[in-house]
Amino acid sequence: MSVTQLPEPLLVPLGASPVPARHLRKKRGDGRWAAIIVFPNLAMFTIFIIVPVLGGLYLSFTSWDITNGFPKWIGLANYRQMFHDPLVWQAAETTLKFIAFGVVPTVIISLWLAMLINFRFRFFTVVRSLYLIPAAMSFAASAVVWRYIFQDGPGYGILDYVITRFGVTNPPDWLASTTWALPALDIITIWLSLPIATVLYLAALQRIPDSVIEASTLDGCGAIRRIRYIIWPGVRYMTPLVAIVALLSFTNGSFDLVRILTQGDPINATQTLIYYIYFESFDFGAWGYAAALSVLQIAIIAGILLILRGLSALVNRW
Repeated sequence: MSVTQLPEPLLVPLGASPVPARHLRKKRGDGRWAAIIVFPNLAMFTIFIIVPVLGGLYLSFTSWDITNGFPKWIGLANYRQMFHDPLVWQAAETTLKFIAFGVVPTVIISLWLAMLINFRFRFFTVVRSLYLIPAAMSFAASAVVWRYIFQDGPGYGILDYVITRFGVTNPPDWLASTTWALPALDIITIWLSLPIATVLYLAALQRIPDSVIEASTLDGCGAIRRIRYIIWPGVRYMTPLVAIVALLSFTNGSFDLVRILTQGDPINATQTLIYYIYFESFDFGAWGYAAALSVLQIAIIAGILLILRGLSALVNRW
């Protein structure tokens, strides 16, 4: 009796079929095309983001006057100087005040503005067009416009003229007052930040079905209860993103406003950290010290983002 040699069984999982070689080649080809498409963006991100960040981190450990040769390694000397510099902590405090007094009103006002323009009413198309005007203006151009609004002297600026019509006889010198200069810059930045924040909330509002709103109205639900139990749960997931966008706007946009309107005055009342970095680098030429201050600002922004992340978790549970 002869023994017939049987072929070895194919090691294929139960219920699966062998993958044709052409499919494997197609997947490898897709991966190559994906790499080709992603590479330009990755290269630009590396050149303009990663390399400057690493270069700035290196400069923070050096002493460098751009007119005197190459950076000289000094270790932690810039950071020790920073911790003993009272102007640094004053600028950091001013920055935190500027952010806190600006981001919170931006989130609240943009939500109410989004609810307003989400419903059709007379002239609502005009309102929808007007609230987008600040988005078309740069911070520098807005600073020039708002200079005339906050122009010093009773009765000279547009804002002073308006409030004197309501019986205020001695309006403040907005940009020259240690009390009102920083709030004035906050008002400008809020005005500039509202369009994007409002658009984000409006996108979230339009995802709420109209039938739900109509049903709540027919059931006798008032406006406050409708906002609390229908509108807010439908848009609260967008709040962290709105807060982050506003945070970046207030952090980076403060430089243009301070530079054009106040130059950090009066008595350093509006000198934010980003403007102090500019002051140290371009006025004094202390590039290494300015780099250390930039690291401090990045740390502050990262800390605020962590706080916003924790708050977003609380908001989503509320």
